[in-house]
Amino acid sequence: MKKQICILLFTAACFVAACTPESKDYDLGTPPAVTFTATPVAGNPNRIAVASTSPGTFMWRWQYNTTGASKLEKDTFSFSKKGEYTIQLTAYAKGGFASAVQKVNIAQDAPGKDIVKGGDMEAASAALWTVLNTSGAQTTIEFTGGVMKFSNTGNTNGAIYQAVTVKANKEYTLSATVKGGGATNTWFEVYIGTKAPVQGSDYSDNNFVALNTWAGCGGSAFDGDIATLACEGSGKGKSGKIKFTTAGTAYIVIKGGSSGGTMGATGITIDNLKFLEEQ
Repeated sequence: MKKQICILLFTAACFVAACTPESKDYDLGTPPAVTFTATPVAGNPNRIAVASTSPGTFMWRWQYNTTGASKLEKDTFSFSKKGEYTIQLTAYAKGGFASAVQKVNIAQDAPGKDIVKGGDMEAASAALWTVLNTSGAQTTIEFTGGVMKFSNTGNTNGAIYQAVTVKANKEYTLSATVKGGGATNTWFEVYIGTKAPVQGSDYSDNNFVALNTWAGCGGSAFDGDIATLACEGSGKGKSGKIKFTTAGTAYIVIKGGSSGGTMGATGITIDNLKFLEEQ
């Protein structure tokens, strides 16, 4: 028993001696002086070119516009909305790291990219749209005089559509000029849905902006942006803006008809349709 105790004590003593830390000072040097330039890109003030001017640095971490990030020494950042933004650069050198920030002012929203084809409604645009039979008597839809015209002489319904590819969490803005002399018992609607239209079936996925005489608009002469004139739809009062939670295909469906009335002597025309994607 005594022999075993001695061995254990000797082993513990050796272990303690081996684990005694050495005391030594390490000098990491002086952290870098971090500076950078932030310059609007010529001809595109919504893009800011940045470049580190921090001597002796070998690694860079940029943060901008809440979630934007980069690891390049030089880069260009995009800001789609007007406002004041903070750009931060953290740069690393042998002596450690340091950060610097600058604020930039973006004077206006970036112009969006129009993802609709044939929105000018010229004769050649007809090939880019698909007429949808919604069953029953069909509203007359034609490209004439540089506009898309809906007309009827009685109870009808009908639509025309185009598929577009959309991205998740991007803002899109719909605008289109609509004109008419006044209709009775009539609807004129722009849907932005994710369900594909089916020939012979009515379309009802997300009536976005609409003129509807029962709801109080379209009964007298009108001429303006449907996003402003609309008195019905999920996008009413939203300046034509919409976002999608998932990327994929969306369908812009323009539908018009009457029940117990007509679309007016001159019909309803739509022109200059745009669906702008935030850049």
